[in-house]
Amino acid sequence: MFDISGALNLLKAGHRIQRPDSNMRNVSYFLKYDNGKQYLFVRQALENSIELLEYPSTFDWDDLIATTWEVVSTTSTCH
Repeated sequence: MFDISGALNLLKAGHRIQRPDSNMRNVSYFLKYDNGKQYLFVRQALENSIELLEYPSTFDWDDLIATTWEVVSTTSTCH
């Protein structure tokens, strides 16, 4: 488990991250690059669907103080 500093390092290394203890199930964060600039995005798997949504995001206060960040595994339902 990582705090926000460790989570940001994981993002910069190209990993998707999530907070499994949060109330946002099937949600992970990742960096997307556009014209050489980094943007924070969320990937959300809709319940009872194979559809994935991706949209720009920011971290909430709860995300900033969380110490439970982890890398999204390749077997996770949130791709």
